[in-house]
Amino acid sequence: MRRAGVGTCLPLLLLFAAEASGQAEEPFRPKGSYNNSVHRFHPDLDARLNVVRFARWRTLEIAWMSGVTDELDREISAYTASLMKRPPRLPPEADRVAPLLARDAVPIFRALRWGQTLEQQLLDVLASPDAEKRLSAARLERALLLYRRERWALSEPAEPEDSGLPQLAPGISRGLPSGTRGTWRLLKSGTWLFAVAAGDLMTPDFAQQRWRVKQTIADFDRSYESDRTPEDVTYAVSAPDVAAGFDGVTRALDRVQQFRTDVLEALIPGAATPEAGRRRDELLRRIARRYGLPSEGIGEQR
Repeated sequence: MRRAGVGTCLPLLLLFAAEASGQAEEPFRPKGSYNNSVHRFHPDLDARLNVVRFARWRTLEIAWMSGVTDELDREISAYTASLMKRPPRLPPEADRVAPLLARDAVPIFRALRWGQTLEQQLLDVLASPDAEKRLSAARLERALLLYRRERWALSEPAEPEDSGLPQLAPGISRGLPSGTRGTWRLLKSGTWLFAVAAGDLMTPDFAQQRWRVKQTIADFDRSYESDRTPEDVTYAVSAPDVAAGFDGVTRALDRVQQFRTDVLEALIPGAATPEAGRRRDELLRRIARRYGLPSEGIGEQR
């Protein structure tokens, strides 16, 4: 009996220890037989997607502390180049790659984390071995329904407050400094990769699907090395078949991309000074309210 009592208490002790550690809560994995389909059937594509995921979180973590500056651009360009040489095989634990953002800007972090989960679900559904249009539509409708029930789901953006930030179309930036070309290229090229890969996975024949995925990977590698940046990266432009077949999910993902762009623009005021940090905090609070997120707690622990 005593051993059984110890065994029963141990999970509770571990749970309390995890809560006390202050680590950010991670969402549950997507449910269904299509889990990890991209990883199982297209590991080279999954590795490139992980490069983008790691670089996105690292960019926001640095920008949260020092703003979007030339120094950020140099550091993130070197970081991404090192990842491209040895692409990671596992996705990042976001709260470990961006721990300060996860602690000090919870609404921003959680909204982007759940957006990443929805992005992963789209690709995994399309890559599943039994994928066909009606079944994929049903699976993605359920995934979108669960996403919309989350507290951190993004609503349609309202008119921006008087914050000095222009109202942007999805995926288009007008405010990033000229010295941050690498940061902006990563933002757009990464979204292009996710969208075009989704279009590739719509192909029912696996041999043709595999050929298209390999071409997309080669195009991504070449475009990143040659410093070419896609002009428009919305799903309607980059993956029209996906946008036409799964309009709700793709519009939600375009909104996540617009949100990520607006967050980076809100982090532009450079320097790691308290005054610059307070300016960035206020801009982020306005961005959060614009997308229907709570703004309390952003920047309070700086």
